[in-house]
Amino acid sequence: MQAISKEEKAKEEILLQAQKLFQQFGLKKTTMDDLASACSKAKSTLYHYFKSKHEVFDAVIDLEMTSLQAIIQSKVAEVDTISEKLTIYIITFHAEVTKMANLYRIIQNELAHEAFTHKQFRRMFSFEQAYISKLLQEGIDKNEIKEIDSDEIDWFAEMLIAAFFGVVQHSIESDNGLDHEKLTKTANRLIPRFIT
Repeated sequence: MQAISKEEKAKEEILLQAQKLFQQFGLKKTTMDDLASACSKAKSTLYHYFKSKHEVFDAVIDLEMTSLQAIIQSKVAEVDTISEKLTIYIITFHAEVTKMANLYRIIQNELAHEAFTHKQFRRMFSFEQAYISKLLQEGIDKNEIKEIDSDEIDWFAEMLIAAFFGVVQHSIESDNGLDHEKLTKTANRLIPRFIT
């Protein structure tokens, strides 16, 4: 196991504190002074690692996306069939993203007009589409999926992700959220019918 350097450890600490502050106060109300205080570091130290508060926020989002993807891939790897993999993907993605609802709201409310939001969304969408395409291709290769041809995988994955992101957005933006149990039942009923 490789030891992390002092520089990496300091940057990681900054991001963990920033994550807490952004979740609690939002991007606009969190200052570099707040972050320096939370990290017990001089503000100049923060600027050694990050040029601006927005760059810190961007790094926090990257950290969240990397963590989300690792959790999902780990859970999906635990099951065998394409139906189980897609169902676990949907359930896990929804559960994990709703835990990050405050960061999502910051992006929607405080950064909606900025190119940052679109860049991050496109990056996440592209990654998830490629991941679902890979799962679908595995399902075709194992002869579990018969109704989709290999040349249709990319657009089919795009439609699945677009629909699912709509469900996630609805869940985060609605006052009561989406009932996770109902989502699980829906996924368990629809996915097997949808892909065979």
